[in-house]
Amino acid sequence: MFPQLPSSAIASHFETLIGFYVDVMQRMIETTQSVSQLNMQLGRDLIAEAGANGQRIMSSQDAGQLGSAFAALFTPGRKSLATYQHRLAEVLSRSHAGITEVAASHMPGVQRSATSLTEQLVQEATAQSARAAEQLARFQTGGQQRH
Repeated sequence: MFPQLPSSAIASHFETLIGFYVDVMQRMIETTQSVSQLNMQLGRDLIAEAGANGQRIMSSQDAGQLGSAFAALFTPGRKSLATYQHRLAEVLSRSHAGITEVAASHMPGVQRSATSLTEQLVQEATAQSARAAEQLARFQTGGQQRH
């Protein structure tokens, strides 16, 4: 009564999609780890710079040195932030290239499995339509004979 789903085509398509998603997620996890490492390094650099600035304030001998040390407090991490931005751009660029590579390698397989699934669904729908039309014709003929 109910049409049978082409389970082999569905299973194959899902396996292909899952493989694609797993590889993309692997790249995303690697990117997240790299960004986290960059964030940790930036935090370490800023803390080290703040400590060094505090040390300069404490060891300043005259007003000129003290003023210079306080001025450094108001522009914290300029070099660290520039380095962070540069490294972050590199990480994101590598991530983009990696995800593009994964997509390029998986898309032909995804297209093949989707096409196969679609063809099987169309064949099944055509067969079911033919059976339904045949049953309808038999039903209509049988109903006319009774009257």
